[in-house]
Amino acid sequence: MPSDRAFDQMALVLRAMADPVRARILYALTIEPLCVCEISRLLEMSMAAVSHHLRILTMSGLLTVRKEGKFACYYLHDERLTGTLRALVKDLADFDAEHEDD
Repeated sequence: MPSDRAFDQMALVLRAMADPVRARILYALTIEPLCVCEISRLLEMSMAAVSHHLRILTMSGLLTVRKEGKFACYYLHDERLTGTLRALVKDLADFDAEHEDD
């Protein structure tokens, strides 16, 4: 059985990912690193609202921020998350489609 710390970290990450906006941000970052203004345009949200979500994702350890010129670009902290996040979205979409008539 993994340690209590491992389960605490897992719960923190899952809480951060549980918000639909944050899930969309994470998915977008599997494609390429983005700055706040790009994410704001993509999600049609204010930069302040996007910044709030990015702060939560960064504090949970899912994102890394790198200063690139005058912009801060957001990256997935660990590239292994790319495959995991894409597979999760695909599997859940497939599950939803299979159970649409229920």
